[in-house]
Amino acid sequence: MMNRRGAGIIVLAGSLVVVHVQAAWAQVALERLVGMKQAAERVRASAQRLPESRRQMLSSGTLNLINLAERWDQIEPRLRRVLSLPSGMDQPIRQTDAGETPADRMLAAAQVSNPAVDVSSSRRGGFTQSETSTAWCGSNVVVGFNDTGSLLETLSLPGIGASLVGISRSTNKGGRFTDQGYLNPGPVATDFLVGDPVVGCGDANTFYATSIFGRATTSDISISQSFDGGQTFGNPISAASKDGVNHFLDKPWMAVDPTNPNRIYVTYTDFDDSGDLCGFDSASGLPIPRTAIELVRSTDRGGSWNSPPVVIREVCGDAFVHGSQVAVGPGGELYVAWEAFAEDFVTREIDIRKSIDGGVTFGAPVQVDNVICAGTCARLQGNFRSGYEFPTLAVDRSGGSTNGNIYIAWHDGRNLTVPDAVVGSYGYTDILFSRSTDGGATWLTPVRVNNNAEPLSSGLGTDQYQPGIAVDKGGKVGVCFYDRRRDPSNFLIDRECAFSRNAGASWSNKKITRNNFPAVPNQDVFVDPLYMGDYDNLAGDFTRTSGGFVGAWGDNSLGHPVVNAGKF
Repeated sequence: MMNRRGAGIIVLAGSLVVVHVQAAWAQVALERLVGMKQAAERVRASAQRLPESRRQMLSSGTLNLINLAERWDQIEPRLRRVLSLPSGMDQPIRQTDAGETPADRMLAAAQVSNPAVDVSSSRRGGFTQSETSTAWCGSNVVVGFNDTGSLLETLSLPGIGASLVGISRSTNKGGRFTDQGYLNPGPVATDFLVGDPVVGCGDANTFYATSIFGRATTSDISISQSFDGGQTFGNPISAASKDGVNHFLDKPWMAVDPTNPNRIYVTYTDFDDSGDLCGFDSASGLPIPRTAIELVRSTDRGGSWNSPPVVIREVCGDAFVHGSQVAVGPGGELYVAWEAFAEDFVTREIDIRKSIDGGVTFGAPVQVDNVICAGTCARLQGNFRSGYEFPTLAVDRSGGSTNGNIYIAWHDGRNLTVPDAVVGSYGYTDILFSRSTDGGATWLTPVRVNNNAEPLSSGLGTDQYQPGIAVDKGGKVGVCFYDRRRDPSNFLIDRECAFSRNAGASWSNKKITRNNFPAVPNQDVFVDPLYMGDYDNLAGDFTRTSGGFVGAWGDNSLGHPVVNAGKF
């Protein structure tokens, strides 16, 4: 993996010699913008065919790409102006001393991303981090996250694509992290790691990272391999690829099989407007939209993905499915969960399917529970996106009495919905949890994870939202989420984690953040205004050598977004 810094200083005869390479550097970057513009035009043309109701279904990573594409005509001239600055003026990338190593970018305990290495040429672009994913194997922990600063950083370097994904690494089980820079986008200048990263691992040396992957003519889901504990990642490999004119492959998720760590599963949503499978509307002649949860698998640690996608669930028309997660049980049993939306966008449910033959075939879908809209069914107070509950999935591999239990958590507005003079009604969100003890065939009535008392004396409530879930080697269940219980105005945010030692029957809650922080969206011109994204997951040690959990989250308590992490 390449260093995230720009080349501007070299070592010669033991002395630092400043070499003014800005003109050549700028020329490379400006040439790259031509390819970016062509890609933006293709994305913009595809997005313009999507009705607003369908566009709202897309993940925040894909919306970031569309936002960038649609605003490219305004953004490109500004980038050209910045990239053409004379030497000696503010540089698009912070310059540093030669010989700097990753150890020089070591962060304070619990901080994952390093603002000191973000771009310095803008106060409105290139510094937002969101959607964290954590993988833990042995002593090594890797966190992937959307990182808009990586776009300007990778634009400046010849011979590579563009990346909106950041990577950070800990070698002491999450005690301290090193910001590794951007996830390697590979050598093709028109390739673009768009974001929505998910990381996983098979052992202490072997880590993987998936991303939405935009290519010149196709829409892909990529996987990147690391065989040195997450210190470096190879070029992205396409795990799934479809025609980029009629397809958006969105919201990937990944799982490694504990019974055979060479086997990796990836799920995603295919937003398909080709008309090939759902046909065409007789009145308008337009293709009937199709959404599908699909699965691909690799048996050689992600090196090849030769089997055709397996369709887990597909829907034609205005109803749709989205937000899949995949997990593998202690015997290699495979589970895929997702959220299904009726045409009215209000009627929703969480469903799951199981495979016992490595994803070749699946049993019938099982409904876990209904979902009641969070917030306004589209937004939470502070303009955070809540239109998707994105159920988070984990399977117990402890070997104890709870071995094989399946757990799902999501945020839900059923417990306190109040009238609202502007939007009609508002559902204050709780974190709900359900479990299955029979391989996903039946599910218990959901229980509330957050233990704050509501309604408040005002009759109103507070929001708890966007949970991540994991199970540790002893069978303890952890769920971490954003929490506004300490602010009756429902504005300031903390990170809260809840734990259960009895398979989710009861929960204790613990505040993780030192200081709460305000909801301040729309901080970065490159991304969708809802910068906190759609998910932040939680990890137990995949190797089961350590107990407890490591998780990361987006934090705004410093006055600007960073990624923090904690070991719980």
